[in-house]
Amino acid sequence: MKYQPGLPEHNDNISHEHPLKDFVRILLGLSLAVLALVWALGFAVDAVVDEMSPEAEARLTRLMAPKLPDVQSGDPASRAREAWLQSLVDGMRACAGIREPVTVRLAQANEANAVVLPGGNVIVYAGLFEHVRSENGMSFVLAHELSHLINRDHLRGLGRSLVIIAAATVLTGDGSWTTGVLAPAQHLGQAHYSRGRESSADARALRILQCRYGHVGGATEFFESLREEDDEAPAIAHYLASHPSMGSRIEALQAAIREAGLRAGEVRPMQR
Repeated sequence: MKYQPGLPEHNDNISHEHPLKDFVRILLGLSLAVLALVWALGFAVDAVVDEMSPEAEARLTRLMAPKLPDVQSGDPASRAREAWLQSLVDGMRACAGIREPVTVRLAQANEANAVVLPGGNVIVYAGLFEHVRSENGMSFVLAHELSHLINRDHLRGLGRSLVIIAAATVLTGDGSWTTGVLAPAQHLGQAHYSRGRESSADARALRILQCRYGHVGGATEFFESLREEDDEAPAIAHYLASHPSMGSRIEALQAAIREAGLRAGEVRPMQR
């Protein structure tokens, strides 16, 4: 009988699956494990922030406080706008229950937005003035940011961002590229959470506005101004967004106003 070499029919050391299929399976399992870990650590961040003492928060914010935009060298109109915004915030601190000083800075950018930064800082972008018609409308936007400050949402957001960077670094030794890959999935997972925080800030801002002016006139001005542009966005954009849609925010505010028996009053003209 002539010898004919050949491979055994079964070899446990050789996979019969396509290598790409194995790779996809491993990648999917690893991604799900990482996202589950990040999700769990995100809630741990919330727990830590909730239990953080005012003294610890003050120390932390001093370390993280960024360099704020400076308009002192700007034109007189910009300086007057910033001083006016500061006066609005100072007038609402008692209604918001904030004892510590809050610093307002006006950033010369066309973006219609305002944000809270560590250290009790509120940045207002100049583009916001194109979408608000009254002092009351601007006060609501500022009250919304004060609500984020009260809820420590800026610390929650920072903590959750650090979690995903740390997880990516532990897994790969270099979180730079992994963070970029995982960030979209993490954003998708946190979108609902972020929308919840925004809705909570809107509700608190409504109470602050009522306390400050005796009515809630102007509460929906900003959202109404952006509603048409927001309605034209694709449906998937709303699903991925970290903020509720303008229409849903207006409806939620109107429902809260009706349920609380609040009323809209005459608004004050805005300083231009």
